[in-house]
Amino acid sequence: MKTNVKLLVSNHVARKIAQLHHPALSQALTAFTNMSQLKEAHALIIVSGLAHRVFTITRLLACAAIPHSGDIAYAKTLFHHVQTPTLFMYNTMMRAFSQSNEPLECVVMLYVHMLRAGILPDNFTFPFLIRSSSSALLLGQQLHAHITKFGLHCDVFVVNNTIGMYSSCGELNCARRLFDESWSLVDVVSWTTLITGHCSLGESEVARQFFDRMPCKNIVSWNAMISGYVHSGKIEEARKLFDEMPERDAASWSAMISGYSQGGMCREALGLFKQMVGAMVVPNEPALVSAVSACAQLRALEEGIWLHGYIEHHKFEINVTLGTVLLDMYGKCGNVEKALQVFNCMPEKNVFSWNSMIVAFAFNGCGRQALSLFWQMHTVGPPPNGVSFIAVLTGCSHSGLVDEGRWIFNLMTQEYQIKPQMEHYGCMVDLLGRAGLIKEALEFVEGMPMEPHPGLWGALVGACRIHGEVELGKQLGRHLINMEPHHGGRYALLSNIFAAANRWDDMAMVRNMLKERKVFKTAGNSIVKT
Repeated sequence: MKTNVKLLVSNHVARKIAQLHHPALSQALTAFTNMSQLKEAHALIIVSGLAHRVFTITRLLACAAIPHSGDIAYAKTLFHHVQTPTLFMYNTMMRAFSQSNEPLECVVMLYVHMLRAGILPDNFTFPFLIRSSSSALLLGQQLHAHITKFGLHCDVFVVNNTIGMYSSCGELNCARRLFDESWSLVDVVSWTTLITGHCSLGESEVARQFFDRMPCKNIVSWNAMISGYVHSGKIEEARKLFDEMPERDAASWSAMISGYSQGGMCREALGLFKQMVGAMVVPNEPALVSAVSACAQLRALEEGIWLHGYIEHHKFEINVTLGTVLLDMYGKCGNVEKALQVFNCMPEKNVFSWNSMIVAFAFNGCGRQALSLFWQMHTVGPPPNGVSFIAVLTGCSHSGLVDEGRWIFNLMTQEYQIKPQMEHYGCMVDLLGRAGLIKEALEFVEGMPMEPHPGLWGALVGACRIHGEVELGKQLGRHLINMEPHHGGRYALLSNIFAAANRWDDMAMVRNMLKERKVFKTAGNSIVKT
């Protein structure tokens, strides 16, 4: 009968010690839900004199080294107190290192220490090592040599991980050579790993050749090929393959929905998501994120509200990624109240969450709220980045908060040491231009350390038209036309200045210039959003 874990952490010490001798100790240790319980069990093990037992410490170490619920620092301490670690203990620590943010040197030194202790690796050792070196080709090659040296090149588990390492490093020739050399061993995982490797390099056609040659495909293989087409922008090929699948799982639907959403085919993304729900397939997080993102791109508030309701009704966890895309959707659809509601209910927020909420305020005419939220971010949130400053400067510009905008720009350059990009200068020019501070805006542009984008000059010319600065607008407009003589929109800017001032002769002159140069008036893009 399984040991009652609660008894191990709550009854009298003597009884706890007695229960530690129970054969089900291993089950009891793995049933602990947090490190505080595990540490108490460790204390009991020491008090009871069981700390010298290899089996007991091995199970304790395995529990402490679990990536999400364990404590790798505690596991390292446990390991270093073992006089003669076993191969299983070394493998346990290598697995923990490979699944954590520990430096690559840690797992390498552990492997070296193991060899020096006279312990030979097995078929579990190298996969952990190889996963740690997935982006370190030289180390991966050295490990491959050790695999051959220790006679583990005939283990398909080891071979597949080595193929994956070469693929991750972009060495597809080496991966394929190993695949061919291991022909008698290769399985569906081997084939799928090669397909994924070619897809990651944008070689979807080569990947398709391997896919078609596969003697036996599973759902993971199909998903890998569909994802490869999606990442290469070949949405039609992906959909054709999707329709041919003998069976689909959530990842299959998600890959296709994501492809539609990222490719701007948002109606198709939402339609496929509804088909997924109708097929009684439970969406995964990427599918939900892609569907909500499609609503944001379409500004489809009604469908976005339906999706949000679906998420809440089915009790999906609204984590930082899903929460951020939801509030972004509400912001783009103009429902700032709902965006703020989502933001406030998020248990965890990152810089993207804060930026999305500031953007929602900024682009919906809530400049002071954007400024207030930015101040919260500055004082208690994550450090703002360049996008944060673009967002709050946009809010200041749209709400006429000139002094606040100047302060924000100085805060960015002086306190956060963020080098202004063209977009930041564009926000400041827009801010000053809207406020009628044309000369200050001009000085700002002329003082830039980089060549101003024509869009900045265009914003200045537009500000001159709004505020009646005809002569300065004429001067800047001519300069802009000289910069882009074949851009019809630049002539239109200057023509509009003259029209606003009732200078019809000058306006006619600009239009004649447009005809003589055979320039067509086309809509242009600006880095300054108005």
